Amino acid sequence: MARIVFAWELGGDYGHIARMLPLALELRRRGHDPVFVIRELRGAELLLAPHGMQWFQAPLWLGHVTNLPDAAGYAEMLMRFGFLNARSLTSIARAWRNLLLLLRADMIVMDHAPTALLATRGLGLRRVNLGDGFCIPPAARPLPLFMWWQRGNTVRQADSEERVRQVANETLFALDAPPLMTLAELFDCDLQLVSSFPELDHYPDRQGGDFIGPLFTLGQGAPVLWPEGDAPRVFVYLKAEYAGLERALVALRDAPLRVLAHVPGAARDTLKRHTSATLRFSEAPLDIEAARSSCDLAICHGGHGTVSAMLLAGKPLLLLPMQMEQAMTAHSLEKRGVALSAMPEAAAQLQRLVKRALGEPRLAAAARAVAANYPGYDQAATVTLAADRCSALLESPA
Repeated sequence: MARIVFAWELGGDYGHIARMLPLALELRRRGHDPVFVIRELRGAELLLAPHGMQWFQAPLWLGHVTNLPDAAGYAEMLMRFGFLNARSLTSIARAWRNLLLLLRADMIVMDHAPTALLATRGLGLRRVNLGDGFCIPPAARPLPLFMWWQRGNTVRQADSEERVRQVANETLFALDAPPLMTLAELFDCDLQLVSSFPELDHYPDRQGGDFIGPLFTLGQGAPVLWPEGDAPRVFVYLKAEYAGLERALVALRDAPLRVLAHVPGAARDTLKRHTSATLRFSEAPLDIEAARSSCDLAICHGGHGTVSAMLLAGKPLLLLPMQMEQAMTAHSLEKRGVALSAMPEAAAQLQRLVKRALGEPRLAAAARAVAANYPGYDQAATVTLAADRCSALLESPA
């Protein structure tokens, strides 16, 4: 039996846990001992506790970096999470190492955990990098821009990567670990599993890549109980901190639709104020399998798990991105014709956008075309494939 640590460091809400959980359950079924070390504990009680999983708080950068421009690429994103301060970064990396030692880890599976990637470099621990295309960018020098469809400042990009690499190497020197020759080497692991399809890649120009297919939690969550009537059914998953939330809920409440929404963290007063005969809220995450099979349209911010689940069911999307990863998804899927998107300031126009999304046959047709590329996609087979590769790695010399 091996102790396998599932680590998540950056990002929010349920998606990262939901991606790791099916693999953890399969590895536990094979006799191993999975343990989670995660960024946010709220989702753990909802998703991990029912399965009797153990979890711990991940070591995190809690500082606040000011006067930085919007991140143009992965290096500049890392600047916001400790990769500008070698002393603090080394402290967090040592905390990761100390925790892994206490847990007696034989393997670590990392999902969007760049500091854990740094901390475990040269440690002699079996390492797996799991994630979607954003979490595992293409191995390029320099790494591609987030907004790859625009012309970027290549000098700034190279300077940012070099600065981050130097700080990372100061930490690696303190840990007596091999230095990084390029920042792309940060993602080098014994095993790399891109949990996505090429159509859903945040970097559509990626050359190669081991795409195993998306992982998300199916068959779990609250029952899907639509409001009565015969209007179109719209599944909504939005965050409480979304700047356009109030305007969006007003638009959905007053539209000729049947809406079932999950808004984690929303105030009870907000939910009560907008609940109506046609807009129903679920405080718990909804059963995504039942939701995707019965809805006519999905509205979300662009999280990879929700987007994957809906497209595999051939359902069109209306995306309301809140941050760069979601904006990349929205741009890519709009180009493919399977989604519409809008910034928060356009939330008041949601009725018009929903009407357009439901009234344009090309959106639904394009979504069905993506689903047709993967007929009968079996997530269980993807979980088995990932577990087989992890098992083979465990049987190899450390």
